Amino acid sequence: MQDILVDQNIIITEPCKTLRTLGRNALAGKWKLAIIAVCVFILVLQLPMAVFDALFGLNVGSMMTSNGYTYGMDAGMYVDFYNNMPQISALSQIYLLLVAGPMTLGISLFFLATFRKHDVQVADMFLGFEKFGKALGLFLFMELFIFLWSLLFIIPGIIASFRYSQAFFILADDPDKGIRQCMNESKAMMKGNKAKFFLLSLSFIGWMILSAIPSGIVESIGGIITNNSFIIAVFSIIGGLFMAPVIAYMYSTFAGFYEILSGHLIKETMPVPVTAEEAQQQYEEIHAKETEEKQETEKKQETEEDGPESE
Repeated sequence: MQDILVDQNIIITEPCKTLRTLGRNALAGKWKLAIIAVCVFILVLQLPMAVFDALFGLNVGSMMTSNGYTYGMDAGMYVDFYNNMPQISALSQIYLLLVAGPMTLGISLFFLATFRKHDVQVADMFLGFEKFGKALGLFLFMELFIFLWSLLFIIPGIIASFRYSQAFFILADDPDKGIRQCMNESKAMMKGNKAKFFLLSLSFIGWMILSAIPSGIVESIGGIITNNSFIIAVFSIIGGLFMAPVIAYMYSTFAGFYEILSGHLIKETMPVPVTAEEAQQQYEEIHAKETEEKQETEKKQETEEDGPESE
């Protein structure tokens, strides 16, 4: 599927529509399984956090008003405003820190295997814990680099997130690779492809908005029927499950994006050129073959046209 190879780097020029089609085709017959897997991913990340926040969370409103300062607002309004904010606990953040990496590796493994037409099951989402150390380290390093770039401004941070977007797919493809190796390879792969990845991500915005409607309705219902922060959080998580089909669609498409970048998905199963000279040689061979076929077709047409006249 690659159209250009520059300095041993595949540049994706396929339109976003074609890339999304690859993602949909990979999910054919596996949509239900993929959606369940994403639901498990969401629940494993968010539900325990809600429990920790409910049991051990600190009341933000009480903390902010403990010194009696209301920042110019009426004291009663100020307390009501901040008391309606969710409780936050250090345990929930530690939990997220520990499981986000392995679960991200697990979902990358799942959709990469799905794209390659391998047999998968929901339990594969937890395979990332078999490489817990590397998954955690890769997650921490990525977050650190993205955070440091974000200190300059939000745009450098976004660009950094695109730069390292393939790192978990690289680790899923070869678990023996090191953390920095995965990040460096992702950086090399995304050279010249960050804009395409941005546009591809942006192309899902319509589906995201559509799925956010029922998600927002469910979350609003939770806020209407109760003031309990835990129940509200549960309603929010349930509402987030409506995003699962879109997330599955996106991950499948991103898996295809990685397959092209890594050279595993090549047009007409052409081997990946490793040098510019080999790429030029392959181009010349293909061009010569097309020219030869065209000449043979023209000769055949001339023969057919001359046939009746000779009779």
